[in-house]
This record gives sequence, C-alpha cells and structure tokens, in this order.
Amino acid sequence: MKLFVFDVETDGLYGDGFAVGAVVLEDGEEVAHFSGIAEPEKVKNEWVRENVIPHLDGLTEFPTRKDMRNAFWEFWMKHRDGALCFADFGSPVESGFFRACVTDDPEKRMWDGPYPLHEVGTLLLAAGIDPDIDRVEFSGIKNLKKHNPVDDALASAITIDKALSKLN
Repeated sequence: MKLFVFDVETDGLYGDGFAVGAVVLEDGEEVAHFSGIAEPEKVKNEWVRENVIPHLDGLTEFPTRKDMRNAFWEFWMKHRDGALCFADFGSPVESGFFRACVTDDPEKRMWDGPYPLHEVGTLLLAAGIDPDIDRVEFSGIKNLKKHNPVDDALASAITIDKALSKLN
C-alpha cells in the first residue's frame, strides 16, 4: 500500500499556508518526503508565532508561498499515482492548501488534486481509537517535533498504518 500523508501550518486556522511537510510510505517504509517553508516572518497569528514557528527549523526555504506551493504540487504529482492521500483532519487547513495549489494554475491542476482526501481522525474513529490521540506519542517514534509539518506527517503516517492494521 502507498500512502501520501501531508501536514500544513497556517497563519491561524483559516490563514495562508506557510509551511508544509509530506511523507510517502510504501508498505510501511518511507520512500520520499517533502518540506517547505515560506515567509514565516509574515505570520500574524500570535499563537502560531509562539507555538509553531519555533519548531520549523530544517525545512526547505522558498522565497514565496506560491513557490512553495508549486514545489509541493510537483512532489504531489510525482507521487500521487496509486497513493491514498491523507491529512490529519483535512478541513480547513490541508484542504485549503490543496485548493490554493489548484488556484495557482487552475487550467492545469483542476482535476489533479486528491480524490478523496482521507482523514486520519476519521480512520481512527472507525478503528475504535480516540481520534484526538497525540499522533506523535501514538506513533512511538522518538524525537519528533510537534508542529513540524514533516514530523507531524510522519507521525500521522505511522498512526494510519497502526489503525489499518487494527481494522484488518
């Protein structure tokens, strides 16, 4: 099974995405990952500045958020075939990010977004697991940084594997 799992950090719950991470797992093994950050200095939301931005070191820097979205879109297109696409809780953050990616070039991208966009929370609920569990803790992986989108995507991917194993 191939999973494409991504996480986005935004300037407030409905704000613009300024950091993104994604991992691709095939049969439980990471085969690719993406990281991006753009214009964190423009973030206005105080909670995000205090609780998210300090955990974003090591991400690939892009000059603009559109450049970051375009690079993410290329990564998505490279890895989307045959993949189940998951976000932790897809709305409003991750679905909004994909919408922004499509809006950047609607004629070329209109039909290439994830369909469906699966949610980790819904999968956990179906598996009889509290959908609000701490994904980093549940994954069992040490040294992951909460709110770092690559680490959050990896924790979600491992959580997906565990939940699917319970269902099977």
